[in-house]
Amino acid sequence: MPFTPFHFGPGLFLKAIGSRYFSWGAFVATQVVIDGETLYFMLQRAYPVHRTLHTLLGATLAGLATALALIACKALRFGGWPRAADSLRRRGAWASSELSTLGILTGGLIGGASHPLLDGLMHRDVHPFAPWSSANPLLHLVGVGTVHLGCVTLGLIGVVGLGLEVFRGNKAG
Repeated sequence: MPFTPFHFGPGLFLKAIGSRYFSWGAFVATQVVIDGETLYFMLQRAYPVHRTLHTLLGATLAGLATALALIACKALRFGGWPRAADSLRRRGAWASSELSTLGILTGGLIGGASHPLLDGLMHRDVHPFAPWSSANPLLHLVGVGTVHLGCVTLGLIGVVGLGLEVFRGNKAG
């Protein structure tokens, strides 16, 4: 992806279909952490710009580290977080999972694992299966425009799905 936000679309879709067990915030944070590697090497004018964090192994570990950092921040900020948790539970499963340990871990890990797969479709310097293979069988499986359109479409579907969930929750309450 040329810009991290394209990754957010599939995350919104996953949030809509698995809202009880998926933190979109953790997913997004993981995308930003991983693309921090790219930004660093771009600023250094060092090629390749996609390196360790753009492999399945590196990205998944980055997702786990991001999730653990968010869980630690949650514990420090909310100190057991009973009031915050109660407030989010009243809003519905889509909101409570943003602070649940399971939701944060799921969002971080899926965010990490998905990143090199999406980037592997369009960047020749991504080697998603390193260190076991330097091949990138994903490269150009679909066109760049198709990848971008797919990410945006999934995001729009996710927004509609989440909107329906919130609407149904407000009508029930």
